[in-house]
Amino acid sequence: KSSETVLAQAGGVWFPDSAHKTATAIRDFNGEDIPLVVLANWRGFSGGQRDMFNEVLKFGAQIVDALVAYKQPVVVYIPPHAELRGGAWVVIDSTINAEVMEFYASETARGGVLEPVGAASIKYRKKDMLKTMHRLDKTLIALDMKLSERISEEERAKCLALVVEREAVLLPVYDQISVQFADLHDTPGRMKAKGVIRDEVPWES
Repeated sequence: KSSETVLAQAGGVWFPDSAHKTATAIRDFNGEDIPLVVLANWRGFSGGQRDMFNEVLKFGAQIVDALVAYKQPVVVYIPPHAELRGGAWVVIDSTINAEVMEFYASETARGGVLEPVGAASIKYRKKDMLKTMHRLDKTLIALDMKLSERISEEERAKCLALVVEREAVLLPVYDQISVQFADLHDTPGRMKAKGVIRDEVPWES
């Protein structure tokens, strides 16, 4: 006895079925000898245990194989406010078939393997933020200078408490700055400078 099952799937993510459909569509277009235009807006592949069991990696590899075999021009475009992240970036990379693939992005698009929050958490950890605070913040610089002097234990304890309090106030601000800085590396201008896209192309109707 058969029954219908409805599975909820997040948007902008390749699941085994959608990755398989993508690979099949690319192969079919190639068989028809027609150019391919890809409007890229994926944040990667689903990574759940069930999806791994359903061979999501195999279907992702089939997308790469289909693009490698493509003979007609392939234009990949990241639309406004869209993102290309994670494994999705890897399988759509223009270096897969540089002879026929061209990569473009709109002015508000973003692209990169890691999202800004993830990149910042790896490249700019809490200890790095604290080091930057003590180098730039006038209040912390003054407290550090006072701690370097010969002061009583009571004054030292007060200064240390003020340091901890000031660090706690600044930490959320520096965290936001680090994420914004990481986001700058994912802009079309930066992508063009690194050679991963050919040009920044505005979205016009």
